[in-house]
Amino acid sequence: MRAYIKKLQSKPEYIRKQIMFGTLAVSMFFVGLIWISGIGGKFSSENTAKVEEDLKPFALFGQTVKDTYGNVTASVGDIKTALKKDELKVEESKVEENKQIELIPVEYQSR
Repeated sequence: MRAYIKKLQSKPEYIRKQIMFGTLAVSMFFVGLIWISGIGGKFSSENTAKVEEDLKPFALFGQTVKDTYGNVTASVGDIKTALKKDELKVEESKVEENKQIELIPVEYQSR
């Protein structure tokens, strides 16, 4: 193996690049072939039923989230409306902070 590597290292750069890309293409072909052969079994009718069964917990979780949101909305009110009310309160407090009080100058009497 070391002799083969030494032989490759002695070749010009453009030939080494051609060998590298050729080896890469062949390797990726085999990886793709293995990947595609593995996918074939996933689309059978038995696996489709299994996938549907696997998705049921996610459907149950989604329904639970919807129910929780409905309960919170019923007890608190619409969240968007509550947020808007909070924003209005903050804006009102900012307006009050920006009010300036006019001071009447008072002259001090010296004793």
